[in-house]
Amino acid sequence: MTRLVVLLGSLVVLALGRDLAAQQQRQARDGFWFAAALGRGWTRVSCDICKGTYRGGLSGALRLGGGVSRSVLIGAEVAAWWATIDSGTATVHQSLAAFGAAAYWYPSRRRPLYLKLGLGFLTHRADDGTDVITSTAIGPQFGVGYEWPLSPHLLMSPFLNVGFGIVAGSLKFNGGQVQNSSPGVSLAQLGVTVTWHQVPLRRTGRLP
Repeated sequence: MTRLVVLLGSLVVLALGRDLAAQQQRQARDGFWFAAALGRGWTRVSCDICKGTYRGGLSGALRLGGGVSRSVLIGAEVAAWWATIDSGTATVHQSLAAFGAAAYWYPSRRRPLYLKLGLGFLTHRADDGTDVITSTAIGPQFGVGYEWPLSPHLLMSPFLNVGFGIVAGSLKFNGGQVQNSSPGVSLAQLGVTVTWHQVPLRRTGRLP
């Protein structure tokens, strides 16, 4: 965990320290784009038969979408998290999948910083070899990232994403529905994304 935070911090410092003239040129974002992300994730499930604690594990995501304007992208995303936890009496295999849609807004003309807002469906599964608990819910997604170009088509960015499943919850125990229970499911991700743009990123001129 500490090494990942140090690595991401170093990447952010390198991004902020890039040539000022290059950062003072606005990037136009058009056409189809695709992204893959990898990093560390933390998930929490709260329900009547769950332990509401955060668990860390490996996390990744795939995203694709298109450009709406020079400052807004939209896309669909699938994210995953998985971990194996030894409780002392049993080994629990946990996994989470999140499916969502989001908009990515670039508020600054000087910095390639983006803010993410979306809506997602989260489903969590815990299996100890005997019993299986499945929790699902829907809720908002938030994120932030800072990107810089690797090539005319490729961008790299450290990112932080958080998703909360807080409504329309469903809980199943060994395949059977648990009545009168509405679980909460959340996922936080910290990692690095590589994004490919179909249309080469172009500079639209220097800013004053």
